[in-house]
Amino acid sequence: MISVVIPLYNKEKSITTTLESVLAQTYTDYEVVVVDDGSTDNSANIVRKLVNEKIRLISQPNGGVSAARNTGIMSANGEYVAFLDGDDIWDKDFLKELVALIEEYPGRSIYGLGIACIRGNQIPKCKEEEYYRGDIHWDWTVIVPSGSSACVRRQDAIDVGMFDTRMTHGEDMDMWWRLVLKNGGACYSKSYAYYRLDAENRAMHRVVPLEKHIPYYMDKYAEARAANAQFRKYCDENMVFRLYPYLFDKRYKNEARKIARKLDYSQMKWSMHFRMCFPRLYNFFQKHKLL
Repeated sequence: MISVVIPLYNKEKSITTTLESVLAQTYTDYEVVVVDDGSTDNSANIVRKLVNEKIRLISQPNGGVSAARNTGIMSANGEYVAFLDGDDIWDKDFLKELVALIEEYPGRSIYGLGIACIRGNQIPKCKEEEYYRGDIHWDWTVIVPSGSSACVRRQDAIDVGMFDTRMTHGEDMDMWWRLVLKNGGACYSKSYAYYRLDAENRAMHRVVPLEKHIPYYMDKYAEARAANAQFRKYCDENMVFRLYPYLFDKRYKNEARKIARKLDYSQMKWSMHFRMCFPRLYNFFQKHKLL
């Protein structure tokens, strides 16, 4: 059985559509655990009316998306836990394709299917030859599992410490990294999940303090970065992109520079190092297309 964990916070306009996409699955051996994280709108009441033999609702004080997902993991009955945000949707064959991937690549800690961004109900199309199916490698250019397209082995998630509740941004990536480092992962890049750009209360639209973002805690990867050159390259390049905006904010630029000095630029393009050392000059060059 697959346990579907849906963290919920103020998604009254979206949660019905999200749940309908789960209930429409062609693979039916699943349960749904909705964790209401202290919603102040009508979200919980909407779910309460939909509760049946497939859907459970758990309510808790607001603690953030990581705390909600962790509650879902601990409450799940399935060996595997698939995550879906309260404003995203799945194709009817999402769980069917996910189970096929698990059976084809057993023993991994994490599995992921492709995800596409949509507005309204416009589903994009992709050519068959563009799909990748196989093990997740550290370049992760083929697929980056998201909070709505990833599935984890429940016990492995518990073993690595689950989601880091100190983070509000990058918390899913942090979890996926630790799981891949544990027992690897597999993915299929065809999109069976859809991220709704026009949904309400999107976290991506909010400014996040540096201490709530994944770069602030990069020391937790020190051992893995030292032992695995591929992971170090992928991790550090990811940190460059995430840290760069903070170099322009006087509240965080000193701390951001301190973190940036820990990165290994030897495996990166010279422009990435230049970007971190001279952010305003780099921005000028980019603006005038000199790089």
